[in-house]
Amino acid sequence: MSERTREFTAFVPENVYKRIARDIRREKFVTPYMIAERYSMTLSLAKQVLRRLESEGVVRLYSPSRRAPLYIVEVSRKQ
Repeated sequence: MSERTREFTAFVPENVYKRIARDIRREKFVTPYMIAERYSMTLSLAKQVLRRLESEGVVRLYSPSRRAPLYIVEVSRKQ
């Protein structure tokens, strides 16, 4: 019997990503705890959201830490 590996990822609707990206532009920095509290989600899901926003260039990882990474909000050129 072969073992299958599963990747469990929670689904966050696209409109929630856009709302988070829009709302955090007002902040100077953001942590997973801030996202989790503000949008009523788990810390692991908030970390996933911030990693995706980092890959899109919305935030930049400033202080990598396993427990509490700190992200700096990038200044948008379109504002």
